[in-house]
Amino acid sequence: MGRSNGNRWLFALAIATACAGGAAVAQTLEQDEARIEELMAAGPAAAAPDAGKPVPAYDDSVKETPVVAAVVAPRPSADDEWLAAPNQDGNAIPFDELRYHIGERVAITTANEREHNGVVVSADARQVTMEIRRKGGAATYVLKKEQVLHIHSR
Repeated sequence: MGRSNGNRWLFALAIATACAGGAAVAQTLEQDEARIEELMAAGPAAAAPDAGKPVPAYDDSVKETPVVAAVVAPRPSADDEWLAAPNQDGNAIPFDELRYHIGERVAITTANEREHNGVVVSADARQVTMEIRRKGGAATYVLKKEQVLHIHSR
């Protein structure tokens, strides 16, 4: 009787299962084949060592649903600036809080990357007025909210 590789594997599994289960190993080839046929007819549960143990019931108390997903980053666009993390600098001031800093020295960086150092004269939700010292006097600047990138106290 010729055996395929699958049958040889199954034969080895049956022998290992029989030994692990405490059953005596058959003495003849016919007894081995009979035992293998018996195991194959009984199905995979008969060969499993945990076949007699009860299967635990599903736990309904857990309401979580496993989610498997792949995340793909969106393509960059022109208006992604608002996605940038806020400045972690300890002396940064939000534009909306400038009205609380009237009379204080600040450094404002504008959209064209120029830095203006001066004293806040007035501020509202739309613009800030600064007094900046120049040679020969002082200049008054009015900067719109759209122009301002960063504000730092000095």
